[in-house]
Amino acid sequence: MSKSNEVYELVIERLVSAHYAFGDRLLVKELGAETGASRQPIMSALNRLSAEGFVHIVPQVGCEVINPSPEDIGDFFQLFQRLEGLLGELAAKRRTGDDLIELKLAHQRLAMMEAASDASPSRYLALNQAFHRQLHLMAHSPILARKQKNNFNMIDFFIGQSLGFGHLMTGGTTVDEHEQIVDAIEKQDAKRAGAESEAHITAIAEAVLASFN
Repeated sequence: MSKSNEVYELVIERLVSAHYAFGDRLLVKELGAETGASRQPIMSALNRLSAEGFVHIVPQVGCEVINPSPEDIGDFFQLFQRLEGLLGELAAKRRTGDDLIELKLAHQRLAMMEAASDASPSRYLALNQAFHRQLHLMAHSPILARKQKNNFNMIDFFIGQSLGFGHLMTGGTTVDEHEQIVDAIEKQDAKRAGAESEAHITAIAEAVLASFN
């Protein structure tokens, strides 16, 4: 991994885990001391984060984490929700038998993790990402899958900054919603797969936005 990618991944992990909060300053000097990276790869990583919407870079001033309004966050969830619904529809139409097996396995891993006594938010995050990543691959639309992968980091950022992933682990709601998505895709019911995928994201969005009230 290049130094620029190393810094990028470190900052993303800290944004999602709420180590960095909305409005926090990111200091090149501190990132350099932690990673051993020089200024150039650090600025490359920060410019990439800026282009993706996570931070603002102000010349001669510095870099800080975005501080979006609840309306901004709600707008982004709507964008994500609609693309997730389209990917769900396409997955139902285009999935192969092997695709379905991998989606079911990803679903089962998340369900087993939720039931485990040593379940952790970080493990939940990884397994939830794996489920959605498989769903995106099943759509067999590389451009849309790549776009939604980039969006996923932003959604996880908003969850981490508000509810935290521990909240989503309780009650089995996520697992139940994923099960409905899997069932619709297995039956190749594209309309229902799209609706279930959108409803799943809507439920998360409502919980995130409620946390700001």
